[in-house]
Amino acid sequence: MIDILDSNGRHWHIQFSGLELIEAKCDDEEVDTSLVIETDARAGRIWINHRLAHISKVGDNWWVHIAGRVHVMSISEQGIGGAASEGGMSAPMPGKILEVICSVGDEVDEGDPLIVMEAMKMEHRINAMTSGTISAIHFVAGEQVEAGAILVELESGDDSN
Repeated sequence: MIDILDSNGRHWHIQFSGLELIEAKCDDEEVDTSLVIETDARAGRIWINHRLAHISKVGDNWWVHIAGRVHVMSISEQGIGGAASEGGMSAPMPGKILEVICSVGDEVDEGDPLIVMEAMKMEHRINAMTSGTISAIHFVAGEQVEAGAILVELESGDDSN
């Protein structure tokens, strides 16, 4: 499942199984999932419903050019659920840790980048799900991780209230 905020301020929740689109919602309303998405042998190109789209990532935003229009999407990559409610940020899929941005004891705000990992030949940022203090980091740059592995533990600053 990925969460996207598009350039029009709409919130999208999209779930794939491989390249098959299983579920899509825009502002909590169901969207037609009959899209056909195919990869191209050349980087920066995909086919959506048999139409060529050019894609590139600039910072945390994805730019998609298709049918004469440009769409800008900001993708929230905060790790997968479950462990987040227990105070941990987890790997969204198997991959390799490229960079650990935080240190134990760091105070972070919700959305701050904590770890950069590579999965499926793409970089994914694992961001803080809430504000708090980094209490543990379980991996270092260069290590392989499995999907759902707890990468960073965060003690919420809300416990003092």
